[in-house]
Amino acid sequence: MTKALAMSKNRRAPRPSLYEEIADIIRDRIVEGNLPAGGFIDEPTLALELEVSRTPVREALKVLAFEGLVDIFPNQGSYVAKITAEDARELIELLAQLEGFAGELACQRCSDEVLKSLTGMHEDMISAYRRGDKPTYFKLNQRIHDDIVAASGNKQLVEAHRRCTRRLRRIRYISNLQQTAWEQSVFDHKAMLKALTARDTAATRQIMTDHAADIWKTVRASLA
Repeated sequence: MTKALAMSKNRRAPRPSLYEEIADIIRDRIVEGNLPAGGFIDEPTLALELEVSRTPVREALKVLAFEGLVDIFPNQGSYVAKITAEDARELIELLAQLEGFAGELACQRCSDEVLKSLTGMHEDMISAYRRGDKPTYFKLNQRIHDDIVAASGNKQLVEAHRRCTRRLRRIRYISNLQQTAWEQSVFDHKAMLKALTARDTAATRQIMTDHAADIWKTVRASLA
């Protein structure tokens, strides 16, 4: 196993398929800007780096193409997908409503065990913030949102949220790069957890809706 794949395994639960692990690695590089929007993805070089054949790399790129993160052009190769300002705005509007609704349902349906888990992740996220570790902060941030949506108990909502967040992952990462936006994110998450723990459906829905909607203010200029 290569060092990159081993590091990937240490960061997440083991995945059954090699191409999924490779997809995780490429996805992280896209989100963190190591593979820029519009950039060419060199399959042979990537396969050599990860010490795998090109087949799982191609399968990984198909997964990312389905998620909207990669564009594959026959006889030309694969490129990191670009997202227009209009696409981003529309997706953020949708995300705000999905997360607000999920927060309301989670207040009604999530267990005390889920709340305890969310509290633990929130504490770890704050530690990452204090260290200035934005990649770790972002991943914990995403896990918290995903777990709140999962706690809604609505499978269709979970799937719609997953499709939306896959395309917006890079945008959400950008939104945390500015210090003021990062500080606001920390404040919002604290309020979100407090409202969720209190089972305050109206407050949780409003906080989560506004939190997602505010992403647009941060990324609009960079996408214009």
